[in-house]
Amino acid sequence: MGTPIDAEEAARAAGYEGDFLDEFYGSFTSDREKEVLTIPLRLVAAWAGHDADGVAGVFAKDGVLILPGDVLKRSRDEIQAFMVAAYAGPFKGSRVVGKAVDVRFVSDDVALLRTHGGILAPGQTEISPAMAVRSTWVVVRNEGTWELAVYQNSPRGAGATLRW
Repeated sequence: MGTPIDAEEAARAAGYEGDFLDEFYGSFTSDREKEVLTIPLRLVAAWAGHDADGVAGVFAKDGVLILPGDVLKRSRDEIQAFMVAAYAGPFKGSRVVGKAVDVRFVSDDVALLRTHGGILAPGQTEISPAMAVRSTWVVVRNEGTWELAVYQNSPRGAGATLRW
């Protein structure tokens, strides 16, 4: 658990400024919405630095990470170890981008976020269909600081492999 992070500070750290930041927030512009949206911004910033500790630090101590390919990590430590391996392997040199598509407050201390985004391979400026995702974030406020309790993503769009 860390110190509360201001939405503007998180946005700058993630490289989201001007029109790019406006696109990330979309219609979610209240101070309360921006406060919970620091969670994805912090993750984007940590990813940009290939900072496995920073990614894990966005999560609650008992946070859960669920990804396609049967990935299930159930603690900050497991998430950190997974990200170290990912940055040394398939995600080497990559970045993530996204934008908010839904923000819902379940209570004063719990919010559900949905984002659309994906992973950019080195040199890419657009998300390839194979790397586009729809993400769900369950964020909780713990002693005044928002943390990521659960993150899950699924392939989105033309690149999605599972069709019903």
